[in-house]
Amino acid sequence: SFPVFQRLVALPFYTTTMAANAAADQKRQGFADLDGIDIFEKVKDKKVKAADKAGEAKHHALQEMALQIANELVKQAAPEDKPFVGAQPMLLKKPSIATPEETERVTLVTCKTVQRLIKDAKAVHVFVGQDARHSLDAKQLLDCAEEHDNKAPTMVSMASDWLQTLPFTTAPNHFDTGDRLLIYIGTPGKYLSMCIKSYRGEFDKAYKADRLVILCKGVCMLPLGTQEQNIFGLDQDAVVKTIVAAVRSKGGVGWGHGAGTRAALLQKAFGYPEGHALPKTLTYSGDAGGDSTPFDYLVSYVKYLNEVKLAKPTIPVTNWFDTGLLVSVLQGCIVNAGTSLLTDGDGLSMLRDASIGHIISKLNQMLCVEPYNTTKGVYNFF
Repeated sequence: SFPVFQRLVALPFYTTTMAANAAADQKRQGFADLDGIDIFEKVKDKKVKAADKAGEAKHHALQEMALQIANELVKQAAPEDKPFVGAQPMLLKKPSIATPEETERVTLVTCKTVQRLIKDAKAVHVFVGQDARHSLDAKQLLDCAEEHDNKAPTMVSMASDWLQTLPFTTAPNHFDTGDRLLIYIGTPGKYLSMCIKSYRGEFDKAYKADRLVILCKGVCMLPLGTQEQNIFGLDQDAVVKTIVAAVRSKGGVGWGHGAGTRAALLQKAFGYPEGHALPKTLTYSGDAGGDSTPFDYLVSYVKYLNEVKLAKPTIPVTNWFDTGLLVSVLQGCIVNAGTSLLTDGDGLSMLRDASIGHIISKLNQMLCVEPYNTTKGVYNFF
């Protein structure tokens, strides 16, 4: 139930370390606390309480979540009549780099198509992903959004992946896209969306209705003719400029996370917000059982880390999550509790790729590479 690795410095946390025995001929004896007392010895006489009705309901919900995740991991062939059949990955047998002329041509086609789609759409919803945060044009769109206009022709939202890198203990509101043209600027990922419970089914609905545009690392997926198609090798910055200009010329731009939230969210994303009060030291709440599950301990721990980050914005506090059923259920529990995963861009990339090797590479980086291994902070690997 504990994170695999914790490096906690200069913060009042209760940590556990492997018990080190001074005698070289003796084996280590389990986990010990900071006073050298074996943790298991202190709790060997305690028994887990029987689950009550609330606890049984929680266990049932966990089982349903695990089953849903397991079913989603089973690959299925896409039906031929799906509108996104044309938008398939391109398998390259050798490197292929678009020439300036090719880039100019496909960029022009994409910009004209996007302009037409935005003009013809009754309404638009633009999502800005975490890896698009460096775009000045995307930032301009976020800055011009009006908080009190939820019926604007265009709504703009920070994508769920970006929000999971910001500290919060109450999840921001999400605007319902409905039948709007959905434009996503960033890198979506199926496994990531499953873990953070984002846009489940919304992309599929937009696919079927030919109203989905995704701009991702020089590739744009958008409706061409009767189905979605991929256009490779374009100038992404030019397309973002086109999107921003087209939606602003369409009319007002509304903020998709509710009134009174824009300044706080953008300050967390682009600046250093004023620190909150320090939270009380996290304490052991008692044995699992009754209306609790073992996951509740880790959820409360991650919530506490969010409170620490809110209190000390300049101190690194970051969680990285491995790939697998157990960790996926944990992330689902954290998100369902309205708490941020508090990860970073690398953590999002790990979840997009769903590779168990990435977290080991990140662990090695934090241990061996400067300035990571010399920077004081809170680093957790789940």
